[in-house]
Amino acid sequence: MLRIGRALLAEVTTINSSTASVSGRLIRIRKKSKWIDRRSTRVPHNGKDIWYFGDQPSCALCHIRFRYKQDYEAHKESELHVNRLRWVETMNWWKETGEPAYLKASNEQWEWFEQHVLPTKAQEMGCTLDEARRVYRQATMTETPTWHRPLQCPTVKQEVKEPRDQRWPASPKW
Repeated sequence: MLRIGRALLAEVTTINSSTASVSGRLIRIRKKSKWIDRRSTRVPHNGKDIWYFGDQPSCALCHIRFRYKQDYEAHKESELHVNRLRWVETMNWWKETGEPAYLKASNEQWEWFEQHVLPTKAQEMGCTLDEARRVYRQATMTETPTWHRPLQCPTVKQEVKEPRDQRWPASPKW
């Protein structure tokens, strides 16, 4: 009868990383140095200072929220912001000063017309003063800053570019 005991089996030697070959360790170091050289050299946010989402200021006049501090500082002198400020100033002037003065002047002109011109015109037309007043006092269109209809979009065919991963409108990538 054969008995196989522990004495016949060879001992297993474990090789941990400290006893492994030196050349393997050198290869690993060389790979790491290559990886360090290939790291991305992109400057985060193109070197601009950022505000995080909750801290971002916005311009209510231009409907813009600013992520970058430099953009926020430059926005005050931007053409868009300056033009909108001028528009607001113009509208305020029209409401406070321009429109009342315009209406007053047109009323004064009508009163002068009623006194000096209307009686002779009524005699020429052969009608009463009230009928002549109704003929001549017709509505005229005054070109106020808001007299035009809402501006139309251009009729040029616009290409609609969908975001690539269909998370619209949340997708920041196009």
